[in-house]
Amino acid sequence: MSKAKDIDIQIHIEYPIERVFEAWLKPDLLERWLTREAHVEPSVGGAYELYWDPENPEKNSTKGCRITDLVPNSELSFNWKGPEQYQDVMGDATQVFVRLEPRDGGTLLRFIHTGWGAGQEWEEARQWQAEAWKEAIENLKNMLENTEKFLQNVSMN
Repeated sequence: MSKAKDIDIQIHIEYPIERVFEAWLKPDLLERWLTREAHVEPSVGGAYELYWDPENPEKNSTKGCRITDLVPNSELSFNWKGPEQYQDVMGDATQVFVRLEPRDGGTLLRFIHTGWGAGQEWEEARQWQAEAWKEAIENLKNMLENTEKFLQNVSMN
């Protein structure tokens, strides 16, 4: 599935696969690591709308994006809109695939963002989005693993 232009990130998260999967679908969790406001309908064809500026929902959002595949605790895919500065280039033409596998007592997350066009504007959009995804997925890992460590420490007292 992965091509040279795709954004392709693999990371091990020391957290159960069910909880990692929930972090991609539950609005309250998405709002802790990825966006300011989330509207998600967890079914194929359901909304996957994230808002970084909820007061201006037409800007810097994935308004109108939909879930295209959903296999509980395993796979999630959705179309994606780029940030406002690349909206004219990207529209909602790109696609995100999240694949999860149990691995070493935790979860192997494989993230692929595909559908990139050719040309300088597309390349700038891809590079911007790649950096944004790296940071976001690190946020996800930190949120989940630190929550686990916090809960373990609380239960020890």
